[in-house]
Amino acid sequence: MDFFQGKTAIVTGAGSGIGRALALALGDRGAKVVITDIVQERIDSVLEELQRKGVESAGYRVDHSKLEQVQAFAGDFFSQWDHVDILCSNAGVGQGGRFEETPIEDWEWVLGINLWGCIYMMYNFVPKMIERQQGSILITASDAGLVAIPCMSAYQTSKYAVVGLGETLRMELYNYNIRVSLLCPGFINTNIVRDGRIYLYGSDGKSAKPEMEKFYATKGVDPSVVAQAGLRALEKDKGIVLVPWSHSGPQYVLKRVSPSLYHGIFRFLWKRGILHKIFGVKR
Repeated sequence: MDFFQGKTAIVTGAGSGIGRALALALGDRGAKVVITDIVQERIDSVLEELQRKGVESAGYRVDHSKLEQVQAFAGDFFSQWDHVDILCSNAGVGQGGRFEETPIEDWEWVLGINLWGCIYMMYNFVPKMIERQQGSILITASDAGLVAIPCMSAYQTSKYAVVGLGETLRMELYNYNIRVSLLCPGFINTNIVRDGRIYLYGSDGKSAKPEMEKFYATKGVDPSVVAQAGLRALEKDKGIVLVPWSHSGPQYVLKRVSPSLYHGIFRFLWKRGILHKIFGVKR
């Protein structure tokens, strides 16, 4: 029997990108799928796709940075679906810019959704999994939660924290027969740049956001590839999954082998203005 057949799954931030791909992949594997997003039109679109496939599904509009909204969602969910077998905490936003140019409001926005949104989901759903002594959790982190580059301080702070949370839960929840996997994507063709807050500029002084959008659209991996890697991680109980490996796997290995060498190389690349040329961003 398929690992996902007949199970009830939640996917947050499922209105587009990796979340949408996860929801569709879970539906294809026989799961019942409950999705959330902050944009109702995106929820409706993904629900239509799921229902055309014959997947039992439902959608909820949730701002995951708001504890009261996550609590209300949890209450509605458990009154209608009884329990969750698979929890995919995927909702997230992107942000880029030098530390000194990043407004404090952006720190609050990024940490509110990427970190606190994940914490709120764990806080409201993990106790029920513990009661049942079973379940699987997939947390969408990022390769930016494992290796750092300049101009992503707020985003990387949120993702490093999410990785730490996931690794701790992977150890703690093992006693309750609950699996925890961390999905760490690289450059993926999603709306993360388009919907994000970007304070990076080209040599002409204009926003580099259009060039970054183009880079992600042309060089980014299809979200379905990430979704399949996430499902394999859940099924095989893998801890950290870098996908695709070629995007940041070598960096990750280098940093683990020699953090000082890693930092030295990237300091040099940043100082020489080499690092962000791939995005059309000036030093």
